[in-house]
Amino acid sequence: MVQSRLALLLCALCLAACTDGPPKEGQPTMAELAARQPYKPQPLPPKAQAAEDAERAALAARPLAELLASADEADRFLGLPEALRQAYAANQLEAAEAHARALIKIIPHFAGHPRYGDAIFLAHQTLGKIALSRNDSKTAVAELLASTNTPGSDRLTHGPIPMDLARPLVDLGHRKAVAHFLDRCSHFNLEKDKLIDWGVLIRKGINPDLVPY
Repeated sequence: MVQSRLALLLCALCLAACTDGPPKEGQPTMAELAARQPYKPQPLPPKAQAAEDAERAALAARPLAELLASADEADRFLGLPEALRQAYAANQLEAAEAHARALIKIIPHFAGHPRYGDAIFLAHQTLGKIALSRNDSKTAVAELLASTNTPGSDRLTHGPIPMDLARPLVDLGHRKAVAHFLDRCSHFNLEKDKLIDWGVLIRKGINPDLVPY
Protein backbone atom coordinates (compact mmCIF):
# COMPACT_ATOMS: atom_id res chain seq x y z
CA MET A 1 0.00 0.00 0.00
CA VAL A 2 2.83 2.40 0.92
CA GLN A 3 4.63 1.64 -2.35
CA SER A 4 1.42 2.23 -4.30
CA ARG A 5 0.88 5.61 -2.65
CA LEU A 6 4.51 6.55 -3.24
CA ALA A 7 4.18 5.66 -6.93
CA LEU A 8 1.07 7.84 -7.22
CA LEU A 9 2.86 10.71 -5.48
CA LEU A 10 5.86 10.44 -7.80
CA CYS A 11 3.53 10.39 -10.80
CA ALA A 12 1.75 13.51 -9.56
CA LEU A 13 5.07 15.30 -8.97
CA CYS A 14 6.24 14.33 -12.44
CA LEU A 15 3.10 15.71 -14.05
CA ALA A 16 3.36 18.88 -12.00
CA ALA A 17 6.92 19.38 -13.23
CA CYS A 18 5.91 19.12 -16.86
CA THR A 19 5.64 22.32 -18.84
CA ASP A 20 3.33 23.07 -21.72
CA GLY A 21 4.25 25.35 -24.58
CA PRO A 22 6.46 25.36 -27.66
CA PRO A 23 9.51 23.13 -28.15
CA LYS A 24 12.99 24.29 -27.29
CA GLU A 25 14.52 26.79 -29.68
CA GLY A 26 15.70 25.15 -32.89
CA GLN A 27 13.52 22.05 -32.45
CA PRO A 28 11.39 21.07 -35.47
CA THR A 29 7.63 20.95 -35.06
CA MET A 30 5.82 17.62 -35.12
CA ALA A 31 4.33 18.52 -38.48
CA GLU A 32 7.82 19.08 -39.89
CA LEU A 33 9.04 15.77 -38.51
CA ALA A 34 6.05 13.94 -39.99
CA ALA A 35 6.84 15.36 -43.43
CA ARG A 36 10.36 13.93 -43.51
CA GLN A 37 9.66 10.34 -44.56
CA PRO A 38 6.78 7.84 -44.69
CA TYR A 39 6.31 5.30 -41.93
CA LYS A 40 6.68 1.64 -42.90
CA PRO A 41 4.49 -0.53 -40.66
CA GLN A 42 5.72 -3.90 -39.48
CA PRO A 43 3.56 -7.00 -40.01
CA LEU A 44 1.40 -8.16 -37.10
CA PRO A 45 2.21 -11.48 -35.41
CA PRO A 46 0.10 -14.46 -36.56
CA LYS A 47 -2.46 -14.29 -33.74
CA ALA A 48 -3.16 -10.60 -34.21
CA GLN A 49 -3.26 -10.98 -38.00
CA ALA A 50 -5.71 -13.87 -37.67
CA ALA A 51 -8.01 -11.62 -35.63
CA GLU A 52 -7.77 -8.93 -38.33
CA ASP A 53 -8.62 -11.48 -41.03
CA ALA A 54 -11.57 -12.85 -39.05
CA GLU A 55 -12.96 -9.35 -38.54
CA ARG A 56 -12.64 -8.55 -42.25
CA ALA A 57 -14.37 -11.80 -43.18
CA ALA A 58 -17.25 -11.09 -40.80
CA LEU A 59 -17.67 -7.59 -42.22
CA ALA A 60 -17.57 -8.85 -45.81
CA ALA A 61 -20.27 -11.43 -45.11
CA ARG A 62 -22.99 -8.81 -44.54
CA PRO A 63 -23.69 -5.26 -45.79
CA LEU A 64 -22.47 -2.60 -43.38
CA ALA A 65 -25.86 -0.84 -43.42
CA GLU A 66 -27.50 -4.07 -42.30
CA LEU A 67 -25.13 -4.41 -39.36
CA LEU A 68 -25.73 -0.82 -38.26
CA ALA A 69 -29.52 -1.20 -38.44
CA SER A 70 -29.58 -4.54 -36.62
CA ALA A 71 -31.41 -4.90 -33.31
CA ASP A 72 -28.54 -7.13 -32.18
CA GLU A 73 -25.89 -5.11 -30.33
CA ALA A 74 -23.24 -7.63 -31.40
CA ASP A 75 -23.91 -6.76 -35.04
CA ARG A 76 -23.63 -3.05 -34.31
CA PHE A 77 -20.44 -3.60 -32.29
CA LEU A 78 -18.98 -5.28 -35.36
CA GLY A 79 -20.18 -2.65 -37.84
CA LEU A 80 -19.75 0.63 -35.99
CA PRO A 81 -15.91 0.74 -35.95
CA GLU A 82 -15.77 0.20 -39.72
CA ALA A 83 -18.54 2.73 -40.34
CA LEU A 84 -16.68 5.20 -38.11
CA ARG A 85 -13.42 4.69 -40.02
CA GLN A 86 -15.10 5.08 -43.41
CA ALA A 87 -16.98 8.23 -42.40
CA TYR A 88 -13.88 9.87 -40.94
CA ALA A 89 -11.77 8.97 -43.98
CA ALA A 90 -14.43 10.56 -46.22
CA ASN A 91 -14.39 13.71 -44.03
CA GLN A 92 -18.01 13.06 -43.01
CA LEU A 93 -17.33 14.28 -39.51
CA GLU A 94 -20.90 14.45 -38.23
CA ALA A 95 -21.50 10.84 -39.26
CA ALA A 96 -18.15 9.78 -37.77
CA GLU A 97 -19.02 11.50 -34.50
CA ALA A 98 -22.44 9.83 -34.38
CA HIS A 99 -20.88 6.41 -34.98
CA ALA A 100 -18.24 7.03 -32.30
CA ARG A 101 -20.84 8.02 -29.72
CA ALA A 102 -23.06 5.06 -30.62
CA LEU A 103 -20.05 2.78 -30.19
CA ILE A 104 -19.15 4.29 -26.80
CA LYS A 105 -22.73 3.70 -25.65
CA ILE A 106 -22.57 -0.06 -26.21
CA ILE A 107 -18.89 -0.70 -25.43
CA PRO A 108 -19.54 -1.56 -21.74
CA HIS A 109 -21.64 -4.54 -22.87
CA PHE A 110 -18.62 -6.13 -24.58
CA ALA A 111 -15.97 -6.09 -21.86
CA GLY A 112 -14.85 -9.63 -22.69
CA HIS A 113 -14.79 -9.16 -26.46
CA PRO A 114 -11.41 -9.28 -28.27
CA ARG A 115 -12.18 -5.87 -29.84
CA TYR A 116 -13.26 -4.20 -26.59
CA GLY A 117 -9.98 -2.36 -26.08
CA ASP A 118 -9.74 -1.38 -29.75
CA ALA A 119 -13.25 0.09 -29.70
CA ILE A 120 -12.47 2.33 -26.72
CA PHE A 121 -9.28 3.60 -28.31
CA LEU A 122 -10.78 4.16 -31.76
CA ALA A 123 -13.92 5.94 -30.60
CA HIS A 124 -12.16 8.42 -28.31
CA GLN A 125 -9.27 9.05 -30.70
CA THR A 126 -11.75 9.86 -33.46
CA LEU A 127 -13.76 12.20 -31.24
CA GLY A 128 -10.51 13.91 -30.29
CA LYS A 129 -9.54 14.46 -33.92
CA ILE A 130 -12.99 15.79 -34.71
CA ALA A 131 -12.79 18.19 -31.76
CA LEU A 132 -9.39 19.36 -32.98
CA SER A 133 -10.82 20.04 -36.44
CA ARG A 134 -13.27 22.38 -34.68
CA ASN A 135 -10.43 24.14 -32.82
CA ASP A 136 -11.57 22.62 -29.52
CA SER A 137 -8.22 21.51 -28.15
CA LYS A 138 -9.57 21.14 -24.59
CA THR A 139 -11.97 18.40 -25.71
CA ALA A 140 -9.29 16.90 -27.96
CA VAL A 141 -6.95 16.53 -24.96
CA ALA A 142 -9.72 14.95 -22.87
CA GLU A 143 -10.49 12.45 -25.63
CA LEU A 144 -6.79 11.69 -26.13
CA LEU A 145 -6.49 10.65 -22.50
CA ALA A 146 -9.86 8.85 -22.51
CA SER A 147 -8.60 6.68 -25.37
CA THR A 148 -6.08 5.10 -22.99
CA ASN A 149 -8.79 3.80 -20.64
CA THR A 150 -8.43 0.45 -22.34
CA PRO A 151 -7.07 -2.90 -21.21
CA GLY A 152 -5.29 -3.19 -24.55
CA SER A 153 -5.73 -5.79 -27.27
CA ASP A 154 -3.69 -7.79 -29.76
CA ARG A 155 -3.81 -4.81 -32.10
CA LEU A 156 -2.85 -2.24 -29.46
CA THR A 157 -0.18 -4.50 -28.00
CA HIS A 158 1.60 -5.53 -31.19
CA GLY A 159 0.70 -2.74 -33.60
CA PRO A 160 1.96 0.85 -33.53
CA ILE A 161 -0.01 3.36 -31.45
CA PRO A 162 -1.53 5.97 -33.80
CA MET A 163 -0.04 9.41 -33.23
CA ASP A 164 -2.23 11.49 -35.53
CA LEU A 165 -4.02 13.10 -32.57
CA ALA A 166 -1.05 13.31 -30.20
CA ARG A 167 1.27 14.97 -32.73
CA PRO A 168 -0.79 18.11 -33.46
CA LEU A 169 -1.55 18.52 -29.77
CA VAL A 170 2.19 18.77 -29.10
CA ASP A 171 2.44 21.49 -31.75
CA LEU A 172 -0.42 23.30 -30.00
CA GLY A 173 1.53 23.24 -26.74
CA HIS A 174 -0.25 20.45 -24.87
CA ARG A 175 2.98 18.72 -23.97
CA LYS A 176 1.97 17.47 -20.51
CA ALA A 177 -1.13 15.74 -21.84
CA VAL A 178 0.70 14.05 -24.71
CA ALA A 179 3.52 12.88 -22.44
CA HIS A 180 0.92 11.42 -20.09
CA PHE A 181 -0.81 9.75 -23.04
CA LEU A 182 2.46 8.10 -24.05
CA ASP A 183 3.09 6.92 -20.50
CA ARG A 184 -0.35 5.34 -20.32
CA CYS A 185 0.03 3.66 -23.71
CA SER A 186 3.29 2.12 -22.49
CA HIS A 187 1.23 -0.09 -20.15
CA PHE A 188 -0.30 -2.06 -23.02
CA ASN A 189 2.09 -1.71 -25.96
CA LEU A 190 5.24 -3.78 -26.51
CA GLU A 191 7.19 -0.64 -27.52
CA LYS A 192 6.82 0.63 -23.96
CA ASP A 193 10.43 1.80 -23.61
CA LYS A 194 10.17 3.92 -26.74
CA LEU A 195 6.87 5.44 -25.63
CA ILE A 196 8.29 6.30 -22.21
CA ASP A 197 11.38 7.85 -23.82
CA TRP A 198 9.21 9.99 -26.07
CA GLY A 199 7.31 11.23 -23.02
CA VAL A 200 10.56 12.16 -21.29
CA LEU A 201 11.76 14.12 -24.33
CA ILE A 202 8.47 15.96 -24.72
CA ARG A 203 8.57 17.00 -21.07
CA LYS A 204 12.04 18.43 -21.70
CA GLY A 205 10.77 20.55 -24.59
CA ILE A 206 12.25 18.25 -27.25
CA ASN A 207 10.07 16.99 -30.09
CA PRO A 208 10.70 13.30 -30.86
CA ASP A 209 9.82 11.81 -34.21
CA LEU A 210 6.44 10.35 -33.22
CA VAL A 211 5.43 7.56 -35.58
CA PRO A 212 3.37 6.26 -37.29
CA TYR A 213 2.32 9.11 -39.54
